[in-house]
Amino acid sequence: MTPLLLHLPHDATAIPPDERRDFLLSEAELRAEQLRLTDWHTAALYAEGVPAEEVVRAEVSRLVVDVERFSDDRLERCSAFGMGATYVQTCDGRPLRTLSPERRVELLDRYYWPHHHRLNEAAAERLTRFGRCVILDAHSFPTGQLPTQVGFSAPLEIGVGTQPSHTSPELRALAEDFFRAHGFVVGVDIPFSGAIVPNRYFGKEFRVQSLMIEVRRDLYMDESTGERHDGFTRIQEVLTDFRAELARFAAT
Repeated sequence: MTPLLLHLPHDATAIPPDERRDFLLSEAELRAEQLRLTDWHTAALYAEGVPAEEVVRAEVSRLVVDVERFSDDRLERCSAFGMGATYVQTCDGRPLRTLSPERRVELLDRYYWPHHHRLNEAAAERLTRFGRCVILDAHSFPTGQLPTQVGFSAPLEIGVGTQPSHTSPELRALAEDFFRAHGFVVGVDIPFSGAIVPNRYFGKEFRVQSLMIEVRRDLYMDESTGERHDGFTRIQEVLTDFRAELARFAAT
């Protein structure tokens, strides 16, 4: 175990049959929505060869439950677009599904809270053993703008997301300097802002540090099919080197 923890919230594609019945979309429409919203191949890009104990990964598609969102819609900015912890609208604002309050609680209890329990426990182990925990919140983003984005810049290739008090200036600078030195166009808190912090420690324990990295998808995959292309290997190598840099930072 190391002080570094990888978080993979949006690469899963599973929609269990019991949850599929909620959706109002046809199979083709649902596949198209998943194609746009899934952070494809991020497990391979960020976590290839990483021991399972150093990764917390969502088990179901974000269309079922988005573990990255606040559970309380009153606290979640994306709920204004129908895309809080339980999505009810598509990217283009069409109805995705209708959820009763009871059904929403059922989904959160089944998927959201167990995920956050795992995240809390993984962070707690690192705090106990090392006195610190550094989280790499691993994402990708499409070339086409999503309604939940806080900013958009067409040439942007890498987004660095920060969380006040949980992303130190040194951690932010490490990421900016690393990716710029590798020739990427880097933005901070665009196209998305924030970084996951385990809810047990959010705003309370600043030895838990977190950083979100967003990679533009066309750098490593064909966005029309979801298939990897020749750029995948280079992006994977860069992210492997970045993970090593982050591990060194976490260890000192």
